[in-house]
Amino acid sequence: MKKTLLIIATLMVAIQFYRPYKNTTEHSTKNDFLHVEPAPPKIVNIFKKSCYDCHSDHTSYAWYDNIAPLSWYVDGHIKRAKFSLNLSEWGTFEPWRKQLFIQGGMIYDINIDKMPPQSYLILHPSAKISIKEKVLLNAWFKTL
Repeated sequence: MKKTLLIIATLMVAIQFYRPYKNTTEHSTKNDFLHVEPAPPKIVNIFKKSCYDCHSDHTSYAWYDNIAPLSWYVDGHIKRAKFSLNLSEWGTFEPWRKQLFIQGGMIYDINIDKMPPQSYLILHPSAKISIKEKVLLNAWFKTL
């Protein structure tokens, strides 16, 4: 039993040395969604608290995001999220693609509580988008 615990402890220490990529660009670019689309402060706050950690080049990491194997899960989640939609590259999208994301993705995913995902909300409950915030977002999306 001691040997097994020692092996597990050694493995837990050893895996800490593999560090995944950190998604932390210091500044936003001219192509950033919130730079390209003029949004009121309330909309900016919703996007920053609920979307930007995974769907942009600006992730705010918590202390536990640095502990393997959770850090590997977080890295994989961010890579998949940015692959589907990277808000830091919004200005490079063609108009039809922007409308597709807004009408076919963002509005729908937010309204059915697919975004932010439940797995994210477990450790980031403040990222949950309230009904009032959904109403604000839906009204603002119609102006785009």
